[in-house]
Amino acid sequence: MRLREGGGCMALFGLPFLCAGILVSLAAAGVVRIENARDASPATWPLLALLGTVFTVVGSALVFGRSWITLDATRGVVEKQWGLLVPMRSRTYQAGEYSTVMLAFEAGDSDTADKFPVSLHARTGVSLPLCSSTQYPEARAWASVIARHLRLEIEDATTDHPSRMPVGAEELPIRERIRTEGAEQAVVERPAAARSEVTVENGVTTLTIPSPQFHPAQFALMALPAAIPLFVFNPLAQFFRQTKTPDAIGQIFLGFLLFMFVGLPWTIALNAFLRSRRGRTIVTISESGVRIQERGAWFTTTTASHQLADIIDLDYSTAESSAGASRRHAEQAVIQSRGAPRAGPVIGPNTERILRAISRFAKGRGVTLKTRHGLTSFGQGLPDAEIVYLHSVVRRALLEVG
Repeated sequence: MRLREGGGCMALFGLPFLCAGILVSLAAAGVVRIENARDASPATWPLLALLGTVFTVVGSALVFGRSWITLDATRGVVEKQWGLLVPMRSRTYQAGEYSTVMLAFEAGDSDTADKFPVSLHARTGVSLPLCSSTQYPEARAWASVIARHLRLEIEDATTDHPSRMPVGAEELPIRERIRTEGAEQAVVERPAAARSEVTVENGVTTLTIPSPQFHPAQFALMALPAAIPLFVFNPLAQFFRQTKTPDAIGQIFLGFLLFMFVGLPWTIALNAFLRSRRGRTIVTISESGVRIQERGAWFTTTTASHQLADIIDLDYSTAESSAGASRRHAEQAVIQSRGAPRAGPVIGPNTERILRAISRFAKGRGVTLKTRHGLTSFGQGLPDAEIVYLHSVVRRALLEVG
């Protein structure tokens, strides 16, 4: 099996850099004529040469750069190669040094998307990255094919509780997979302070999760911009009269001012208040599948709908489990940077203190359904005990109706 990266859209993206680099380099060499060359400073030409070299190198790497990963199950080796159109450098790894094919999750930010990297998890030492995708179904399909080829188990670490699956069981529906693995369902009692409601009627389980409560101080804070026109409305109106501004233009400007600082903030605050009173997340589990609806201040919309056969796994995320997942990711990052684990603690005391401080403000991300079409979560921000309870309810309902 061979995985190849490079070319395609990446080559099209790098083509302008390559053309610009070649043009600037020719200009620095005097091949391309510049009209005001005589007026240019002597330092201009070395700068142009450097700029042209950088753009040419970057553009060439994007246009012609390729990487290959060959998974040879017969010889039990993994070979990584790099080059420009053809392999020029390679490195070989022994497949026996890796225990599982790991599917992980890397959260993005405002500039980058979330990623689901696939790697070979080492028994001891550094893992071997293979490929990555921004879509969970695509990354899971790659991990499944690689695991089947190398006859390794899959470890799904995209959520707080990693789960291992033997080859052939990763695509089974949740009920069949749990039956194959022999996992037992733990009974979790309903917390005394739980606000969610669970009803079971005619084989249909319905979870009703109320929206977070809206504190009056939040309403006052959101309506605070409405006080701004009290200080600027009369001075602006007087300014328009003194400057003999047409009444229509002055009225439009003042009306826009009232809309931006009074109408819009009060509308947002009113919607937030009504959503806290009427808002609900409704999860319905039946033989036809799982449907998730969001009831807002005025309307109810269906945010997700999955067939039972498409649900592969189920997990939950609490503040405590999120802190544990962050610790595992930090330890894995340290191991990757060091090249091999060392004796003693993997992370230092400063990192330990930072993780403890972050865990105090962390909130659970709720219950997560892993399906063939992606990840779907609900119940974000609920108390940890209530999230665990809802997870057990959903799991039991899926096993009973599946």
